[in-house]
Amino acid sequence: MFEIDEHLLSQILAIALIVFFIIVIFGYIITAIFSKIMFDILGVKAGLAFIPYYNTYRIYKEYKGRVWKKNWGIAYIITFMIPMMVIGGFVFALINFPLTSGKFYEEFAPTLILVLVVLIIAGLVISVFNFILLFITYLPIFDTKGRRIVLYIQAGLTVLSMFSTFIFQDNSTLSNIFLLFEFAFNIIFIVVYFVAATDIRARVRSGKYVLQEKLDYNNLNSYEIDSILKARDRKLVVPVMYNGMDNYPMGDYPYPMNNYQTNNNEEVNRIEYV
Repeated sequence: MFEIDEHLLSQILAIALIVFFIIVIFGYIITAIFSKIMFDILGVKAGLAFIPYYNTYRIYKEYKGRVWKKNWGIAYIITFMIPMMVIGGFVFALINFPLTSGKFYEEFAPTLILVLVVLIIAGLVISVFNFILLFITYLPIFDTKGRRIVLYIQAGLTVLSMFSTFIFQDNSTLSNIFLLFEFAFNIIFIVVYFVAATDIRARVRSGKYVLQEKLDYNNLNSYEIDSILKARDRKLVVPVMYNGMDNYPMGDYPYPMNNYQTNNNEEVNRIEYV
């Protein structure tokens, strides 16, 4: 039977822990910066953007009633936050577990196999929700044809990556090419969604666009909510329609500007029912 060298095993686990923390830190920085931009748009306190997991949850919570009917942050917590905490705890426990060759096979190996099975199942669930949440997160800010094409490509790569082991199992060259292309496109995708979020923030700050108002779920039925959100085309912000106000110099318009913009935004989002 193959014997595990204790020193080699410790080195492998240490490297795995380092790589894990590098990925986590890099992901945290990217998420925090993106959340900060989104919170500027959504009117949420900027400091909350630096709270891990909550920052992403809050974006989904603010989307509810503006572009999506449900709070998808609950699905995010269940499928991402909890598994990540479990995986992190598991890796930390491995590093601090006093392993010996005999002890590993007698006591730890069955537990490790069970954990690996659970992780595989959890990984499949996470992959499915990762595909769904791609659209939930970025479709509201990808309001141009070019950006949405990038989103569709990213979604396609996400699906392919789920089955890449089976697709490229007999061709390591194609598998490596796919991994490199996927990595490169991931960087492109990050750049695109940062540009999209920054662009929308600039539009709102310019006063030419306004954030969609949250729907009042107490006064609308399910059908009305679905219809209004669909009519908004899943866009987070909409243009402020002046209806000829451009002919008036600033400050000379006969009615208060803020009241007009608010009422006008309601008109944009309203649907007449027969």
